[in-house]
Amino acid sequence: MQHTFPFPSPRGLRPSAGRRAARCLLAFTVAILVGCGGGGGGGGLPIAWPQGSAGPDTGANPNPSGAATMSVDERSASTLRVAQKYQALLDSGASKPWEELKAYVLAQPEYQEAEIGNDALWARFKDGRQFLYTDNLRPLPRPLSIGKLAKSTERAGDRAALKTAAANAKGEVPGSDTAVFLAADDQGTFNYGKATQTEVADMLQERGWKIAPQRDLTVDALMSLKGSAIGILYLTAHSAVIGPLFGKEFGVITETLTSDDLDKRYQAELDAGELIYHRSRNLLREVFQDQQRPRYGVTAAFVRKHLNFSPNSLVVMLSCDSGSEEAAGFRSALTDAGAGTIIGWAGSSNDVGHMAMKVMFDRMTAADKVDPKDPPNRAFDLDAVWDYLGKRGYEEGGVAYTSNLLVTPSGEPGGSPAFVKRFGNGFDLTNPVITELEAGWKDKMFVHGNFGTQAGEVSVGGTQVAVSQWGDDRIEVELPTGENDPPGSLGEVVVKARDRTSNKRVLTSWRGKVDYVYETVPYPGTTGTLTSTVTVDLHVRGDAHELRKEVDGTLLRGTRTFVPASDTKVSYRASGTNAGGIITTTWSGSGNIPFKGNALEGNSLVLNGSIDAVGRLFKLSPALLSEDLLDERLTTVAGTTDKKTYLTFYTNALGYTDAFGGDLVSYGTAFPFDAAGNVAPYNKRIAVPTLPADMGWMTVKTGGLTASPAFDDAIGR
Repeated sequence: MQHTFPFPSPRGLRPSAGRRAARCLLAFTVAILVGCGGGGGGGGLPIAWPQGSAGPDTGANPNPSGAATMSVDERSASTLRVAQKYQALLDSGASKPWEELKAYVLAQPEYQEAEIGNDALWARFKDGRQFLYTDNLRPLPRPLSIGKLAKSTERAGDRAALKTAAANAKGEVPGSDTAVFLAADDQGTFNYGKATQTEVADMLQERGWKIAPQRDLTVDALMSLKGSAIGILYLTAHSAVIGPLFGKEFGVITETLTSDDLDKRYQAELDAGELIYHRSRNLLREVFQDQQRPRYGVTAAFVRKHLNFSPNSLVVMLSCDSGSEEAAGFRSALTDAGAGTIIGWAGSSNDVGHMAMKVMFDRMTAADKVDPKDPPNRAFDLDAVWDYLGKRGYEEGGVAYTSNLLVTPSGEPGGSPAFVKRFGNGFDLTNPVITELEAGWKDKMFVHGNFGTQAGEVSVGGTQVAVSQWGDDRIEVELPTGENDPPGSLGEVVVKARDRTSNKRVLTSWRGKVDYVYETVPYPGTTGTLTSTVTVDLHVRGDAHELRKEVDGTLLRGTRTFVPASDTKVSYRASGTNAGGIITTTWSGSGNIPFKGNALEGNSLVLNGSIDAVGRLFKLSPALLSEDLLDERLTTVAGTTDKKTYLTFYTNALGYTDAFGGDLVSYGTAFPFDAAGNVAPYNKRIAVPTLPADMGWMTVKTGGLTASPAFDDAIGR
C-alpha cells in the first residue's frame, strides 16, 4: 500500500455527495465495460464457464490436477463483481461493508473461502488460487495535526532488543554490492516513491554500489533475480495480509497484469500459492486506462523460491503492514533467503516513509543531499542513524507531517500512525565509515571507524597504501615519508571494503621549524645570559577536522594524539658567558639530537601533540633527554673545569599545563591555526615558575607551519 500527499483517492467520495458521484461513476463504468446484466448473488458481471461445464465444483478440492478451471477473462469478471459490490455497499452507507462483502463473496459459486483484513478481503477460488481485494490507498490530509505523533515513539521493547543484539555484533558491509530498486505502479501514485528510490540509488552508486537495471516491480523482474545475491532490496508496493483466519500470510502486489499466456507460464507458481491475484479499489483507472484485469502478487513461498540475499544484506519494504505480526511469515521467508535486516511498516506506509528512508540512506552514505548540514555530516552506521530518525521530524511546504520519522502518519483522519520497525541485526553499513584519523610513530596511520571484518584497501591522496593490520573498527597503514611528500603521504583518505567506498577524511601535513630557547642568568647580580636552543624541523600529519559522535550532532574536537613523522629532524646549539664574583660560566656545543618519536631512549627528543579542530589549536608537547650534549666551562680561582652536561628544558614554561584537566596532552604550546589550516607565526617568552625571579625563561617561536592540503571545509564530520 502506498499513500501520496496531493492526490485524492476514491476513498474521499464517502460523504453523501461523493456517494452520488460514485454511483454515477459505477453505472458509467458498468455501461462501458459490460453493459447490463446480473450475476451470481449480487448483480454485476456474469461468469461464462468453459463450454460443457456447469460451473466450479463445490467440493473441498475441485481441481486436484492443478489445472486452472477459469480463464483470465472469467476471473477478471468475477473479481470486478467483488469491486462493484464493495462500491455499492459504500454508496448505500453500509455500517460494516467488509463483513457484508465477505458474506457476498462466500455466496458466489466460484469461491470457497474468504476472510477480511486491514481494509482488505482475501478469497480462495474453488480451483485453489487466491484473490486479494484492497481499499487501502488514502492521501495524507493537509495540513496534518501531529499532536498525537509527537507523543509516539518506536516501541521501546523493539529498540532495546535491537541495541542489545547490535552490541554483540560487528558491523559488516553487505557481501554483495548489488542494490535493487523495484516499484509497482498499479495505481499511478508512486511517482514520489520512484523519485526517492532514484535519489537513494544515486547515493549508493556514488559509493561503489551497482544498481540493478530492473526498476518495475513485475513478476518477471523478481524471477530474474533468482541466483543473484542481493545486497540491498528496496521495494515500493501495495501489500496486505492474505490467507484464512488461522493461517494468515502476507502478499506484495506487482504491476504485472494477468493474461491467459501468463497464467499458463506461471501455472506452477499460481497452483503452489506463490502467486495470487489482486485488485484494488480504483474504478477511474479501470475505466479510463482500460486496466480491468487483476494483477499478480507474490507470497512468502515465492520469496523462498526466487530470491537470494548476501550476508549482511538489507530489505526495505515500503508497503502497508510489512512490519505487522501477520507479515512475520513473509519476513521469515526473506530471512531464510539470506536477508540480514528487514525494515517494514506496522501499519500504513506513505510518502513520509520514503522521506524516512531517504534521510536514512543519506546519513549512512554521507551523500549530504537531504537537509545538508554546514559542515556536512560524515557517514554513520545504521544504529546511529536509527536513533537520529526517532528524533527528527519532517515538514514539507510548511506542513508538519511528523516529529519522529520512525512514526509515519495515518492517511485516515484520527487513525493510528504506523511504526517503522527494524527486524534483525545482520545489516549495519551501506559503506565503510571513517570517523577520524590518527598519526602514530614510525609513519603509521590508524584509520578509526566501522569497516567490517573482510580486509579491503586504503588510499591516501588517491594512492593505495600498504595495510599492515585490518580490524573492523581500526585499520593500520604505513605511510610513505620523505622530502617533497611522495604519493600516498597526505590528502584524502578513503577506505574501500567489498568494493564499497567510505566517506572521505583528510590527512593533513604540516611542515616548519619550531625553536625552544632556554635563557638563564644563573646567579643574582651576575651579567651575561647563557642560552641553549633546540630546533625542531617538524613534519606532522594528523586530522584537522572536527568530529561528530551523533548524526547532525555538536562538532567536537578529535580524540586522538599524533606523533610527528620520521623525517622530523632535531638540532641544538648552546652559547653565552655569564660572569660575576669568583665564577665564570661558558656554554657551547651544537649538533643533532635523535628523534625517537614517542619513547625516550638515550639522548633524544620525544614529541607528541593533538589538534583541537574546534578551538583551532595545534598543540605540541615536547620532552628532552640530553645528559651529555652541552659543553660547560667553569672558571674559578682554583682553575678551569670542562664538562659535558645536559641541555636545560623546562616543560612548565612552554605555554600551558593541564596535568589533570583532561586535555589529550598535559603540557606544551598551543599554536593557533587559520582557516586554511596553517599555523600562524608564534613567539612567546615565559618565565620559568619554579626558578627565582629573573633567573630563567623559555621562549617558543616559529615562523609558522604550512598545512598541505589546505583545510577542506566540505569534508564530512
